[in-house]
Amino acid sequence: MLFLFIQMFLFLKYFLFFCIENLYIFNAPIMKANKIQTKVYKRECNELEILIFYRMILQRISRHLSPEEVSFLMGKPLDFMSKVERFRIKKIFIQDVVVMHRALAVNSINSLMHLGEDISSQDNAYELHVTKLADRVIYEMYKVDVKQDQKIKEFKLIDIRHDIDPYTNSTTEEVKKIRILLDEQIDAGYFSEERIAYEIHNLCCEKLEKYIQPKNLMLVLDELLQGNEERRIVRKETGYGFGYVLATHAKST
Repeated sequence: MLFLFIQMFLFLKYFLFFCIENLYIFNAPIMKANKIQTKVYKRECNELEILIFYRMILQRISRHLSPEEVSFLMGKPLDFMSKVERFRIKKIFIQDVVVMHRALAVNSINSLMHLGEDISSQDNAYELHVTKLADRVIYEMYKVDVKQDQKIKEFKLIDIRHDIDPYTNSTTEEVKKIRILLDEQIDAGYFSEERIAYEIHNLCCEKLEKYIQPKNLMLVLDELLQGNEERRIVRKETGYGFGYVLATHAKST
């Protein structure tokens, strides 16, 4: 009887270890996928620059646009806003603020510029903590007080994950409508002259009578960049950023 009891005890012991081990193996990929990732970006600048930075990123997030979409609408290289938000571009020019104001149809330029009087011109150390979660991205800005050895939180903003599309069916339908519309516009001669990105976006929104996601317009324009010679468009730099024009008209513009 004692022998049977010992055998049963050993069996339950090893069975329990087996279950725990397999449970860990099963959950390891999920745990890895859900692992919190935080990156820290540092720079030194004055308070006004941080306020402009804050308002630019706030305008983007409030419109549920990705950095690439905002860069596209501004006529900038697609990594422009990502570089701004990661402090790889140190200086934000007033021209960039004006272009964003126009491209995003911000009601007032004051929404991007801080007009307060009590703004320090002294440079401070700042840290931007970007935390990537399963369904969102969190931006937290800290001012670093080296003397006091402390960090003061300046702001916290929560963005969606732009690499996740929960509306794949509606996205597919929207892309089809944009594709048809731009084909019609090519036939009508719309691209016989240079058209900047936000101008094309406004046209799509007006003609389709709904707000068009810039990323879907970007997809269709990329297709047209690879089209046949007669209907192919090219992207070229203009005085207002990148513009789009039919390849057959590109040399004459």
